[in-house]
Amino acid sequence: MALARDDVAGYLRRMAGGPLATDAASARLVVRASTDPSLAALTGAPSERGFKIARVDDGGRTVLAVHAASDAALVHGLYALLEELGARFFHPEQELIPELGALHIPRQLAIGRDPAFAVRGVQLHLLHPTEYFASFNEPGEQHLAEAKRFIDWLVKTGQNHVQWWLLETMDWEAWLPHGRAIVDYAHSRGVTAGAVVQLWGGSSLQHAIHLVDDEARWQTEIPAGIDALMAIPWDVIEVGLGEFLSGDPQALLDWMNLATDHVATRWPGTDFTVINHVGNYENLWIDWKGERTFFYHLPGEADPRLVNTVHTLFFFDLYRPWAMYEHPDFSLQREFIQREVGERRVRYQPESAYWVTADVDVPAFLPEYLLARWTDIHGLHRDLTLAGKPSLEGHVMFSSGHEWGYWLTDYLSAKMMWEPEQPLERFLAHYGGGYGACGDEIGGTLGALVDHQTRWLFDARLVPYVSGEDATDDAGYLIGIETHPPRVPFQQLHAWSEPERATFEHDVLDALAEAVRELTPIRERFARTCGRVDETLAPWCAELVDGTEIVELRLQHSEALYRGVLASARGGDAAPHFARAASLRDDAREVVARREPHYRFPLGRLVESYQNPTSYEHGYLRQAHTLCFWERQQEQASYVVEYGVGPALTAMQLTCQQ
Repeated sequence: MALARDDVAGYLRRMAGGPLATDAASARLVVRASTDPSLAALTGAPSERGFKIARVDDGGRTVLAVHAASDAALVHGLYALLEELGARFFHPEQELIPELGALHIPRQLAIGRDPAFAVRGVQLHLLHPTEYFASFNEPGEQHLAEAKRFIDWLVKTGQNHVQWWLLETMDWEAWLPHGRAIVDYAHSRGVTAGAVVQLWGGSSLQHAIHLVDDEARWQTEIPAGIDALMAIPWDVIEVGLGEFLSGDPQALLDWMNLATDHVATRWPGTDFTVINHVGNYENLWIDWKGERTFFYHLPGEADPRLVNTVHTLFFFDLYRPWAMYEHPDFSLQREFIQREVGERRVRYQPESAYWVTADVDVPAFLPEYLLARWTDIHGLHRDLTLAGKPSLEGHVMFSSGHEWGYWLTDYLSAKMMWEPEQPLERFLAHYGGGYGACGDEIGGTLGALVDHQTRWLFDARLVPYVSGEDATDDAGYLIGIETHPPRVPFQQLHAWSEPERATFEHDVLDALAEAVRELTPIRERFARTCGRVDETLAPWCAELVDGTEIVELRLQHSEALYRGVLASARGGDAAPHFARAASLRDDAREVVARREPHYRFPLGRLVESYQNPTSYEHGYLRQAHTLCFWERQQEQASYVVEYGVGPALTAMQLTCQQ
């Protein structure tokens, strides 16, 4: 609490442009923050987990009162007050703090917030080489400072939990002091910390630490593995069950029950949780007690002390009719949540980026994620309340990188958790509010961009023509495993009849062209507004312009390639279309080059090829840097035009990891 008070006082001094009066009796502005029930006379009584903020004018003095029932909630209320005064804690490495020489106090201030979930936080997906991999998994003074700033950001945005994947390729003994320092600091700030590992080594596809190596020795390996992890005082140990793979259901339950009981008995201050993954594949639908059962829902049959963490992917949510991994939608996950809440502790783990070939590494800025995350938070709160059920225990965002605007999903989702009944526009306006006089225009234009992506990328199913793919995706499609929604292969245009080509031309290519026609004015609106902002706001505004333009170019690039292949399939000339695609790719390269100096971490960490403990020998924005997915599709289209047949083998040789 003392750290938060000092921190908030420092921000207030910056925003005021000088020292603040310390004599409460004579000061014209007083900030009162307390858990003392007497403060309710000014603010009203807060909820058990929430806080109240109020402005009270007393003669010539203004009192800003922050009241909560606990120190943890009071800390969140203090940072929320700073945001009401204009601060925006957008990114762990880059905040927006107005320093205008005076505090600008709203004329009216009466706020009461109550979080929908007790656990609110982020899972850093450090099986991937994101910017935070080094921060959390590589010892070093600089990296520890980065991890601490991330934890500070969690607190400032009203969150209280962090967890991340641990890899067997790390030097465990050398890393332990670093891990302990991170967890100790998290605890000092009221943030719980969790380790994420795999349960079974046979399903560990990306170097994750796992609890069981030998199926015959699971009864000794599981307790030993947990005890080894607890060399650090984790608040949570979460296990994954792998992807695309099932196993013996009774064995899985036996393993989970042993692990749950061991943690509850040996480490009673720690929660044991399991990820309920997705995948609508035949091997994941098993016969259990005479019923067809989804493999990843088996944890619902386990020891009731086992916490279930229900997962979804990409910008798909629990309610709208579309999904991936061959699911028509993710309603089965919503129904599982609604069934299990009240029977056991349940958390929800959606994504703020998917990364591998789908969004941030294309690159593409997809604020459609904002609508998806709002849909889930708002819908789950509403439905569980109407059903008379307790609230979901936790919302832990599965985060795969923050550049190209993906920090915005994590930031605004944290706000949504405190106001689950508010419309999405409330949060877009809060974001826009950081831009001062330009706030309404920025917030409104961002809303228009979300609406555009909903209509075209989601409803019209055009997002596959923004995403990319690599050899892993191609191999998966060949054996019936969908990594993300696939586009129509170029070679299909040669195989189709003319009526089928005409349908594709209308439904996809004309739609891509119309989507661009509607997107261009949105990008221009951002650019015009950004031309009026000052140097403090300019970097944030530029990120919006660059992100919108790169999607605009990507839609045009896909259209040009397909029109070239379509022309050749009809006996025409593909060259003009391919030349246009190459020009658009070059334009995209300029946008990427413009954005890279503004990345918040050293560029080499993000875009260079290098050895690291993950399965990927490069930073997570390597493909964005090289535009490999754009280049790859151009080569595929050219191959089809030259040979008229599918480039499956050639495509698989292009890994996009060079």
